Amino acid sequence: MMFSELLQDVRFGARTLRKSPGFTTVALATLAVGIGANTAIFSFVHGVMLKPLPYADPERIVRVLEKPPGGERNGISTLNYLDWKNQNTVFEYMAAQTGGSVTLTGVDEPIQLRGLRVSADYFSIFGVSAALGRTFAAGEDQPGQDRVVVLSHAFWQAQFGGDQTLLGRTITLDGQSHTVIGILPESSAFDRGWPQIWRPLAFAPENHTRNFHWFGSMAKLKPGVTLQQARANLDAIAARIAQDFPDSNKGWGVTIDPIVETYVGKDLRHSIYLLFSAVGAVLLIGCANLANLMLVRGLARDREVALRAALGAGRWRLVRQFLTESILLAGAGGALGLGVGFATMVALKQVLPKYTLPPEANVTFDGGVLAFAVGLALATGIICGLIPALQATRTDLTTGLKQAGGGASASRVRHRMRTVLVVSEVALAFVLLTSAGLFLRSFAKLHEVDLGFDSKNVLTAQLPIPANRFETGDALNTYLRQIHDAVAALPGVEEVSFTSALPMRGWGYGMPFQRADRPLVDRANRNACFFKMVSPSYFEALGLKLRQGRTLNERDRKGTPPVTVITETMRRRYFGKEDPIGKRILIQEIAFGRTSLGSEIPWEVVGVVADEKVGSLSDKEGSPGVYVTLEQSATAYLSLVIRCAGDPALLHRPIRQAVNKINPDQSLPEMKTLEQIKTESLGGSRLSTILIGVFAGVALLLASIGIYGVISYSVAQRTREIGIRTALGADSGSILWLVLRHAMETVLLGMLIGTAGVFAVAQLMTTLLFGVGERDPLTLLGVGVILGSVALVACFLPARRAARLDPIVALREE
Repeated sequence: MMFSELLQDVRFGARTLRKSPGFTTVALATLAVGIGANTAIFSFVHGVMLKPLPYADPERIVRVLEKPPGGERNGISTLNYLDWKNQNTVFEYMAAQTGGSVTLTGVDEPIQLRGLRVSADYFSIFGVSAALGRTFAAGEDQPGQDRVVVLSHAFWQAQFGGDQTLLGRTITLDGQSHTVIGILPESSAFDRGWPQIWRPLAFAPENHTRNFHWFGSMAKLKPGVTLQQARANLDAIAARIAQDFPDSNKGWGVTIDPIVETYVGKDLRHSIYLLFSAVGAVLLIGCANLANLMLVRGLARDREVALRAALGAGRWRLVRQFLTESILLAGAGGALGLGVGFATMVALKQVLPKYTLPPEANVTFDGGVLAFAVGLALATGIICGLIPALQATRTDLTTGLKQAGGGASASRVRHRMRTVLVVSEVALAFVLLTSAGLFLRSFAKLHEVDLGFDSKNVLTAQLPIPANRFETGDALNTYLRQIHDAVAALPGVEEVSFTSALPMRGWGYGMPFQRADRPLVDRANRNACFFKMVSPSYFEALGLKLRQGRTLNERDRKGTPPVTVITETMRRRYFGKEDPIGKRILIQEIAFGRTSLGSEIPWEVVGVVADEKVGSLSDKEGSPGVYVTLEQSATAYLSLVIRCAGDPALLHRPIRQAVNKINPDQSLPEMKTLEQIKTESLGGSRLSTILIGVFAGVALLLASIGIYGVISYSVAQRTREIGIRTALGADSGSILWLVLRHAMETVLLGMLIGTAGVFAVAQLMTTLLFGVGERDPLTLLGVGVILGSVALVACFLPARRAARLDPIVALREE
């Protein structure tokens, strides 16, 4: 019996919806957009933050780093790591990891491969086995035993066509033969990640130091060991090390973080939550609009409801009928929303900047996402339909049979309900528009940020040089001069330089330092600055402005007094009002070809240059840093910086040809202009701004439709009153003002509530904004003007219609 009645309700509801194609079309479009957008963003929430990590026992996997004095996290030194590994009682496995990009030769042209160097137990931590062959065995991370390599499945397919006979064969990496021992599984987190190749990390005896922090580590807790126990155990080991080696370790500790808390960055987490909140607000506005439409339909159906009640239908039966129609709508809208959501998810994955999502993320339309969409559609149907259903079924039987209006009392209740819904729409739209405005202003500020140099017509290229290729820095610099001269001779090249770290790509080397004219208080707790090794032409190639003294020049060579140029922030922070020129800074020598530090070098300050944006564009302060010449401190980790007379794209091929004439095995990966690097660094902010802007635009459209609908309904309900006012002498202007005043009071109330909402969500936006406060008055004012203007336009049409009413016609219609 119950099923038969339900089937009857469904059939009747479907017929009713078919009879109102305009209402049905608007409702379906609203629901499809709202449910689709929410489902798309939820697929990212689910794939990035809710799904279990695709590793064995991920809750036991932790990241282990050093904790510097006054800081949070730092790389690890070799001897400290070995002590942790050998003395701990809490880890089942522990492995070191560091970058290990290499050049593959012996193919058509040299290829720079993205890689990691890891300890033998690395893959055991994650429970990952090779699909073909094997991963590293014990002892293969020792010097002399480390010429083996594991490949990602994607790279194996792309470069070697999935050739299974590759196992056991050798490939040439950085000029040395390595045996391919394993291929990782297809479509694993490792396959989706950044590396293409893994090699063992072998600690050579000369790299056994405590003062050079150059790699990270991962570990797996033993079964039953808690995070607190692991921290206590490692803290005790770190305390013993600090006591035994105070010069290098005093004040240094250990930090252990669960991998589930580290693989998603705070900014990415905030961005996803913010977008999810935005699409949720859009759906709520859509629900409010749909509820308003259904209230109007309920008013038109008062006579029908009263007639069915008179024939014996109970209130629950009538409510169920209205809810059935609402859920039918939501179900159809949800089905359309799945299509919208899938298309949106695919589009977002395509436009996301590379490596925005962690490799562990698996964003798909799976069962969890489908369940969310179904649940959301059902909840939307109930939310949109319940209040209109309850209101429609409160119709007085006698009054309802006489007229389609439900009486004055019922009309007032519905009018208040519609007003509440519109106020809610305006408030949510105000929050979304303000968020979009803040992101837009923030993006504009980022785009206009002072880089400290002229980024126009500057081409960059990585210049990977195997660390073992040159035995001395002098041999390396001879090679660099050959490349410099070959590239500089090309038509269209104005300046050629080398640098150990490109602008906007991070510090490179971070080094502790001490002013030579100040007493050394605590060697292990010195201040740090970035340390760039550059060719003297670097400042001209970038257009870095000289503030004081001179820049580096060709006379600053090996055998001459060591000199440095410092940044303005370095001068301001550590020299104050003193003149830094002629002062000396003590920084330890970075041993060439080794991961260790040598004796301290007294670098004499000869100049001060403007702050260069070395890291994120959103860094609010400049970075303290020093520049030294490659002749006086050589390194093989370099990039080219080339200032061009015209379009840098025209020089890609000539530069490659010039370099390959000197060394056919020299690769030049990632040739990009500084403008491209800047654009890439803005990619995340640009995408967030566009998405929030789109959602805010949809919210504004829906809110304006809601305002128009409420005012139109209000005018229709007040037709008799307006006719009487006109008959008693009210002119069209006063009638227009009467309607507009009531409408704008509703809008202003929504904007006030929206302002409070902006303050409530401000904390979520704080870390994502640059150069503008989350409660920026200019943005709030601008959004108020925009929303108020749109609302005024939405109100004006029904208000003008009211002002033009013929009083005789109005009174006769009532």
